[in-house]
Amino acid sequence: MQLLLPPLCALLISPRPDASGTITFPLVPEPCLSNVKIIAGASGEKLYTLEDLTYKNASDPFITDIVLSFNAPSTELRRDDTKHYRITRSDYTFTRGNGSLGNGCAKFFKKEDGVVVETVKNAWLGTCKDLGSFTIELRFFPYELRDGSVLFSRVGYFSGSKRGIEITLQNGRVIAALFGIFDKPTMKKYDIVLRRGRPLSKMKWYHVSLSFDRISGKLAKYLDGEEEEVLLVTESGDAFNGVYAPSFGYRNAGGRLICLDSPAAILGKDFSGLLDEFRISYRHFEDLEKRTELAYRNYHAVGRIGRIPFNVEGVITSPVYRFPETGTKVMEFRWREELPRDTFIWMQFRISDRSFAENDTDIRWYRVANNQKKIYLIKNHDGDYLRGRNYQWRAHLVSSPDGKSAPRLHGIGLDYQLDLPPNPPQLLEVAAAGDRLITLKWKKNVDHDIAGYKIYYGTSPGRYDGILTSINGARISNGINTGDHIQVIISNSVIEENKSLDARVKLSFPFIQNTVLYYISVSAYDSYKPDTPYNHESELSQPVNARPYAGSEIK
Repeated sequence: MQLLLPPLCALLISPRPDASGTITFPLVPEPCLSNVKIIAGASGEKLYTLEDLTYKNASDPFITDIVLSFNAPSTELRRDDTKHYRITRSDYTFTRGNGSLGNGCAKFFKKEDGVVVETVKNAWLGTCKDLGSFTIELRFFPYELRDGSVLFSRVGYFSGSKRGIEITLQNGRVIAALFGIFDKPTMKKYDIVLRRGRPLSKMKWYHVSLSFDRISGKLAKYLDGEEEEVLLVTESGDAFNGVYAPSFGYRNAGGRLICLDSPAAILGKDFSGLLDEFRISYRHFEDLEKRTELAYRNYHAVGRIGRIPFNVEGVITSPVYRFPETGTKVMEFRWREELPRDTFIWMQFRISDRSFAENDTDIRWYRVANNQKKIYLIKNHDGDYLRGRNYQWRAHLVSSPDGKSAPRLHGIGLDYQLDLPPNPPQLLEVAAAGDRLITLKWKKNVDHDIAGYKIYYGTSPGRYDGILTSINGARISNGINTGDHIQVIISNSVIEENKSLDARVKLSFPFIQNTVLYYISVSAYDSYKPDTPYNHESELSQPVNARPYAGSEIK
């Protein structure tokens, strides 16, 4: 799936290079910089460095999606405290002055007690897109420890399978379950249940939270601020490596996330006790993808509501640049750096023949070393080499852990080699014209990566109504003849074979008729992604014309 988001910075037009050469990148626009500023070096050269070394500006507040402070009677609860959501049912007993925080709390003890929140399409509880990083938290005071007591639930069944998030009481402990929230390539549904934790006591206040970090993949359940169970929701089992994306949506046959249902959120169902200070906060993934866990241990204690428990490095995300040709090879990627003690710079690079936006998440980033050579020899997950027409780089500047020193970056550039189209075939001629037959001959193309030839023909000059690429199930290539020339016979059976290959029925493929004048040209194409729009095809040869004729009937 391609995710089109508002552009991070204006598109720059990269210089049009020759067949091979060097590009030194100009300074990127300011919107491409995150916690990075541009300064002048000692020699006057412009450098990138960190804007904020103290991390004071890094603790950006989470976006608060919903808050229920339960500081008013149920009859007055029509919307949550943020005004994002409408409360469709509110049955509890308001208890003034007995809450864990604020003026009061909600007491649940009747079978019909509970609070129902209507989900909203454009808010976190109602979205079907990537949920990003999130924290769900509340305070509770159990009168009883009933199995199945619902502290929070947002679960749908429309697809025929359970999908959503629940925080419940089971066996005297808090259980957090995520049903089908995380996409796993080999499974349609990926359920996670966090069961471990210390036994609860009756008549005591607790604070429970369920937190997911979209950057590292860390999913954790906390009780009174202490981790009870942690899981890395990643492809490899290691932090940051192949993090699975959380979503309430369903993937259709094309892999796109869609909404099938928007179930209500429920609090306090079958629960006996007090609830207070329910909150969900989150960060958009498009914001988080520019951030990373930096000096995590030093800031691990920053767990206040509304604060990010990790810190920001400086990130430069270039525009998407464009080579003139598909399949371009990056021979070397490099940069110059000044690294005071305990500072660090690391880079990412990506390239594709397919056009993509600056913040497109479908095209994978790859870490590259300074003076990285022969990037084009690396294969991606699809088995294709890292070659392409559209490319982008991203730089990460990491300060020293004490926040006193910052690296400096400049001179970012690369060497490239274009994969140019073959030369057009030479010496095309009509070797013979017979009864509904045309025999063509041309000199073999000697380019090293020739995969085959295409014969263009039609009944008007410069207009081609058919393209022939195959004869007897094989490509028209240098291998069909010995010697220095290609010779092929165009017959109606050959035309029928190629017409059947034109699945989109774009051409008419006129059959060969006697006495009709046909105009013919030939092109050559190389071995780079043949039969795709990214293949390299030569210009057409000089055209020839032929008029089939059965000849004399007198022998």
